[in-house]
Amino acid sequence: MSEINIAKILVAKRREKGITQEELADYIGVSKASVSKWETRQSYPDITFLPQLATYFNISVDELMDYQPQMTKESIRELYQRLSREFADKPFEDVMTETRTIIKKYFSCFPLLLQMGVLILNHYTLAEEGKRRTLIEESKELFVRVKEDSEDFLMGKQANLLEAVCCLLLAEPVKVIDLLTNSSALPINESNVLSAAYSMCGQTEKASEVLQVNLYQNLLNVMQDLMSLLQLEAADHYKTNEIIDRITDLARVFHIDSLHPSTMLSLQISMASLYMAEENTEKALTALQSYCDLATSGIFPITLHGDQFFDRLDNWLSELDLGIEAPRSEKTIKQSILESVDKNPAFVQLQNNVRYKSIIQKLKAIVEGQQYGKND
Repeated sequence: MSEINIAKILVAKRREKGITQEELADYIGVSKASVSKWETRQSYPDITFLPQLATYFNISVDELMDYQPQMTKESIRELYQRLSREFADKPFEDVMTETRTIIKKYFSCFPLLLQMGVLILNHYTLAEEGKRRTLIEESKELFVRVKEDSEDFLMGKQANLLEAVCCLLLAEPVKVIDLLTNSSALPINESNVLSAAYSMCGQTEKASEVLQVNLYQNLLNVMQDLMSLLQLEAADHYKTNEIIDRITDLARVFHIDSLHPSTMLSLQISMASLYMAEENTEKALTALQSYCDLATSGIFPITLHGDQFFDRLDNWLSELDLGIEAPRSEKTIKQSILESVDKNPAFVQLQNNVRYKSIIQKLKAIVEGQQYGKND
């Protein structure tokens, strides 16, 4: 993390000018000891001395202070991962206090603000229920700042989408619609154009990478859309069965259970909830058993990765803002996996079911650091 680097600049400029600390002190009208403290970071010059120092070295005050309130992509990633782990192990308010301090310190570092907003969104449910709305609004304010003040088009677009997510969580659907329907133009499939260009340049591996990345993203988006449609069409028995058939076929063809287990876990919980609503206990338990089998199959640590088919994702994944690590700590994810079943009102009627109890027992074991095989 960058700080005010006036000490470094003073030393460099003084030596460049070929003067001693005593000569600089005489010019400014302070003691040699004061200049020494400035250069060793023991103290900073009084604000009234800054213009005089800058003029003496023929630089601006900004150059003199060399204050760079920015963080590198790698530093942001490391910070996010550390705070994510601490949300699982430390009091929530303590971690939020540190998060807010960092946000204030780097309030003009838009990539950081974006990821701190994401961090809060990924962990706000750990807070007391009465404070959750405020945390969502806090995230929303960060996304609005990034969107309005950042000059990065893609970052602004991402911030706009995340703002819409906040509005949805805040039960403000009209605002979501306003944010996401500001253009009627159909998107151009940029990946096809870019891939063709790489191919023309003889870069066939890069051309393949572009298409694989686009397909990977679209695949996950289609899976998510189908899950949302499943919930929306819950009252139509025929339609829901059609959706389940198609989404499970898609998941099987692309090996979603190993490619992106988080998506598969979400699908299995959605299916189990739907079957319970249809009073089909047997199918609900089968879906929950699949959920449990996947959760206890050694998927941790959950990371983003390719597979035999998606074999050109590594470079792209490594360049993602948060890298390949999950956006929440392993401990938090495991607890969430358990609570999605154990504290889900959809499964209240199964509390005394032997199969259900066995599933809960196995899920509790992964939270405690144990592991079960599928046939245990």
